Parts: sequence; C-alpha cells; structure tokens
Amino acid sequence: MSILLKNFALSAKEFKSIKSIVAAALLVALHTVLAVFVSINVTPALRISVSFLANCAIGYMFGPVMGFLCGGLGDIIQLILKPIGPYFPGWTLSAALAGLIYGLFFYGCNIRVSEKKSSGKKLSFLEAIDVRFLIRVILALTIDTLLVNVLLGTYWCSIMYGKGFMFYLTMRFTKNMIQLPINIFLTYNVIGLVKIINNKIYGHD
Repeated sequence: MSILLKNFALSAKEFKSIKSIVAAALLVALHTVLAVFVSINVTPALRISVSFLANCAIGYMFGPVMGFLCGGLGDIIQLILKPIGPYFPGWTLSAALAGLIYGLFFYGCNIRVSEKKSSGKKLSFLEAIDVRFLIRVILALTIDTLLVNVLLGTYWCSIMYGKGFMFYLTMRFTKNMIQLPINIFLTYNVIGLVKIINNKIYGHD
C-alpha cells in the first residue's frame, strides 16, 4: 500500500515539471491522431483502435494521476475533433480509468530491454523477454479489457442505445478477447521502445 501511495504522490509531482507536461501533451496529441485517423468504427457501439498505446506510454512515463487526467482529456479532445454522437461522460470516465490502470501497473517499472549480444549469438526467449514486465502488461490489459471495455463499455452502450446490457455483451466480449493478445504484444513492445528513446534522450541505463 505504501508503494501505491508513493507512486500516486510521485505521479502528482509530474505536474510540477514543464518537461513532463509537454511530453504528456504530445502523447495526448498522438492519442488524438490515432483515434481520429487510425481507428475503425465497426458499429456505433464497437470501434477498433490503437490509440490506447499513447495512454499506455503516459501511464508508464508519468503514472496513474497523469494517466487518469490525460486519458479523460484525450477522450474529450477526440470527441471535439471527430464527434460520432452526443457527448456521454461514461466514455470519458472509461478512458480516464484506463489511463489510471496503465499508470498503476507500469509507472516506476524498470523494463529490461535486451539487445543482441556482441558475439552474434541468438538470445533465448527468456533472455529476450522481460517476463516480469510482460506479466504486468498481461494483467493491466486484461483488467482494462474486462472491467473498462467489456463491463463498463457494455453498460454505457446499453444506456446510450437502449437495447439492453446482454445485447451488446457478447459482441463486445468477443471483439475484445480477440484483440487482447494483439494489444498485449503491441503494449509490451511500444513501452520497450519508449524506454529506449527515453534512455537515448536522457542518457539513462
């Protein structure tokens, strides 16, 4: 519990850093671009998008507090630029909760990014993968998928479109379960890339 509270406190302090605010704003902008231009609306109640990756990066770099606020802000900006219906605060809450979850699981984690050995010898699977962080990614994405996308998302759809919770549940559950392994793979690799870029900019090990 003390570690959790410490991460919340450290995340809140990120707002005191102009560098952190600028970087978070750029990632929110990236989220908006991905949501507007790299997303597919299968039905009014079902959309496929990779914009969540920007929120994962925010959670990893700046923690749960910044992740929560940026997640909600990104949803509002997206609606302003590409409205697909009337504003519904439930979707903003879902986006904010997703950012919070990413921050809780990823912030402060020292993901190990393995590079090829100088000898040219191929790395084994366990050498190439940070198993502990992969488990974190699996847990975070699974919780986000089941709690936010499936349960809350289905509930919001039932409120907005009035066809009942069970009408949307099967469709949303199936889509999200199919997409979950892909999202886990993308998230693990994107955060690894974020760490490499961050190391090159700030000279961290």
